[in-house]
Amino acid sequence: MNPPQYKLLSRLDGKPLNAKTAFLLTGKPRMGKTTLIKKLIHLVGPDLCGGFYTEEITNAGDRIGFRCVAVDGESVEIANVESPSHIRVGRYGVEVGKFEDFAIHKLREALSSKKIIVMDEMGFMQMLSASFQSMVQEIISDRRIVLGTIPVESHPEIDIIKCRKEVGIISLNEFNRDRMPELLTKDILKALEGGRTCG
Repeated sequence: MNPPQYKLLSRLDGKPLNAKTAFLLTGKPRMGKTTLIKKLIHLVGPDLCGGFYTEEITNAGDRIGFRCVAVDGESVEIANVESPSHIRVGRYGVEVGKFEDFAIHKLREALSSKKIIVMDEMGFMQMLSASFQSMVQEIISDRRIVLGTIPVESHPEIDIIKCRKEVGIISLNEFNRDRMPELLTKDILKALEGGRTCG
């Protein structure tokens, strides 16, 4: 079986990926989306990137929570199985206030000084924040260069993001993930050359 073509995977709406300014990875859990985000930050240049990515918190191999990590290294725990928060997604108690304070601050910093805005991820936990939803729409509407991840599954607010004309959805799988760093780096750099600058 031949590996699926990158061209097909990155043009789910039939439009060229190079017309897009928001590059959003999707795929099954643990497919390596965040790993690819971190690799792309390194390849395009950490000095160009601001925002955040999400990392798992594990204990003896069991996933017990998530932390939000800024590109500059600062982090905050946003969900844990032992959290007393009454807001729950699956078995995790979600600290929506902590996420909002951290992520929105980091995104505003990035908007003022960086060319690439990192948002990993725009997921079910993050969509509990109306402020975050609004900021995502603002950033994409402004045609900023966005590098992020988004779930495969349907969700009202997430589906709105997926359908925006500025968004290119890149489906990551075991066939294409090794080639994606090189291919996506080229697309992001092309978007930077032809797009807006920060500020």
